[in-house]
Amino acid sequence: MTVRSLVLILAAALSLAALPQAAHAQPGIQPQVPATRLVQSIPAETDLADPALPFAKDVWLDLIRGAKTSVEAAEFYVTSRPGSALEPVLAELEKAGARGVMVRFLLSSKMLEQDPASVARIRRIPGAEVRSFDLAGVSKGILHAKYFVVDGREAFLGSQNFDWRALEHIHELGVRTTDARIVSRLSRLFAVDWTFAGDRKLPDFPALPPAIARPDAELVASPPFLTPKDIRPAIEALVELLGQARQTVRVQLLVYSPISGQDHYWPVLDNALRAAAVRGVKVKLLVSDWVLGGRALPHLKALTLIPNLEVKVASIPEAKEGHIPFSRTIHSKYLVVDEAHLALGTSNWEEGYFTESRNVELIFRDSPLAGQAARIFDRLWDSRYAFALDPMKAYQKRKVD
Repeated sequence: MTVRSLVLILAAALSLAALPQAAHAQPGIQPQVPATRLVQSIPAETDLADPALPFAKDVWLDLIRGAKTSVEAAEFYVTSRPGSALEPVLAELEKAGARGVMVRFLLSSKMLEQDPASVARIRRIPGAEVRSFDLAGVSKGILHAKYFVVDGREAFLGSQNFDWRALEHIHELGVRTTDARIVSRLSRLFAVDWTFAGDRKLPDFPALPPAIARPDAELVASPPFLTPKDIRPAIEALVELLGQARQTVRVQLLVYSPISGQDHYWPVLDNALRAAAVRGVKVKLLVSDWVLGGRALPHLKALTLIPNLEVKVASIPEAKEGHIPFSRTIHSKYLVVDEAHLALGTSNWEEGYFTESRNVELIFRDSPLAGQAARIFDRLWDSRYAFALDPMKAYQKRKVD
């Protein structure tokens, strides 16, 4: 073989190897984006950000900026302040309405007075409609879900409230997805709640046969009385996942409590965590320092005495600007089982969130998202912001408001 032949063969091989890069560089051809990916919010002035994940403040802008026909949002509340990260998001909503995009907002009736000016700003968007979601007379619950659907084709769901603090000063985790199975069900759920907010009549859902197999991506919801029968109750799905754990369980929450009301003990999730630990599963429960001084603290201390079960508390220092009410905390709500399965959503682990209030969770089985969420958990668990709960120590209640 001549030198010239070797050169030609080498040149051809290099050209073939370069084809994917060349294709990506061509105008109009974009790299493939995962159908579903995790989205983070990180308290400013901390080192908790995962460099591989986008931030909610950027994802929200991108989603709304790309809206062609509709933005449908269900939120606990809305609150902003001048110069905050939520201001560009509200501005994009206004631009969307100006170009003819239908904007529909559901807000919890009990939280409308959090920021009347921002609510009024949404109401003034051309063609926008805001409805108040009120469960009074039905249950003691609230609209606690946090999600929006764009054009019926893409959605965001997570622990982030429509709050500037959730974008800047709170540890949060959400999901951006184009998975049609999730988006279509989330759209249906929004339609149910939108109608209920308008006429305050509970729908009559027809009974359906149970699903034979669990899908690898599933939307589950609460409360059962306001959820179509083909969408499973979230508590059922969480208990099932905990029961399937064989190696590890990681849970991160704002608050955890088996106490309901003044004197009612609700052991459903507590029993599932204990059972996992007893059968040898390594269980790690990470909660915010909002639990310190609360009624659930003795129960959390009791969990630390169970072999294979660890409890840590995360405490985020105040911002340099001083105390910011209802912020500087961990607010993410997710469960990772065996680093293979992930449940992520909007419920704190207390009874009312599953039996009385509107919440939504997403279940991902055998998914790389679970490994990513485990990495996020471990980063916080091993950080200087987390400490092991001491069952013998008295703790002072953290200032929240």
